[in-house]
Amino acid sequence: MTGKRVSQPRKSVWLSPPRARGRKGTESSSTGLDLDRIVAAAVRLLDAEGDAQFSMRRLAAELNVTPMSLYWYVANKDDLLELALDAVAGEIKLPAPGPDSDWREELRALATAWRRTMVAHPWAVRAYGAYLNIGPCSVRFTSCAQDIVARSSLPQHEHPAALSAVFQYVYGFISTETRWLEYARETGQTADEFFSEVADSVEEMPGERASGGLMEQHESLSMDELRDRDFDRALDWLIAGMCADVATARQPRQPAGR
Repeated sequence: MTGKRVSQPRKSVWLSPPRARGRKGTESSSTGLDLDRIVAAAVRLLDAEGDAQFSMRRLAAELNVTPMSLYWYVANKDDLLELALDAVAGEIKLPAPGPDSDWREELRALATAWRRTMVAHPWAVRAYGAYLNIGPCSVRFTSCAQDIVARSSLPQHEHPAALSAVFQYVYGFISTETRWLEYARETGQTADEFFSEVADSVEEMPGERASGGLMEQHESLSMDELRDRDFDRALDWLIAGMCADVATARQPRQPAGR
């Protein structure tokens, strides 16, 4: 009896032979295509229509070529999404450290730049959780983060945990933020209009107020301002907590009382 065949995990485009990443730098005389143009068009289409509607056929129509033309440069849609995600990573503004740079400010700047870039490409946060993110632009981003933490007062063995704490927080924040913005767009409303509608519905529910006073805050601040405030404040707490933990660890231990 033949055993059931176990499906293999999809191999990342970055772990495939270079040819599988497309003929970068070459151009077809008949279509005017090259890999950069295809990836750039994919990013524009994903931004405009989202990842749920994205297909190689739809992209080919956007580029006015046949779908088979695209497969000369990329093996499949997943490979193209990985390439598009790395192109988005290349848009992240990396902080340039100076002689008097504060690693905490650099880490805040990098986290903020990552958030801004991902929110500008809502599909990217979902792709980020689906792929390995080991393309050249993603690696530059990771290396920048590692260099920043290397200049900190944190013990070297705690650097990975520090980066994980910060970027898991940012990733979670982005995931919620982009989904709410997408909800608003799907209803044809602005983020403020959508929030007001949801908050009004919650306020009408029986029992204790479920909005936690957000409606009062929203009366003086826009949703963009509220999100920026909350993102910055929580990030400050996170980084301050790291530093406080280091300071506590360095304090001499007091002898136990008799």
